[in-house]
Amino acid sequence: MDRAELKAEIDELMRQYQDGEIDGETYSRAMMELTTSAQE
Repeated sequence: MDRAELKAEIDELMRQYQDGEIDGETYSRAMMELTTSAQE
């Protein structure tokens, strides 16, 4: 995953959280998974 793809994923997560589609726990878990997978 390149930097642009990661940013797009994070932006989508933030949008879902702000729109109330996902809760804070789901948001933080998904964010951790994203940042972990980006470091590999």
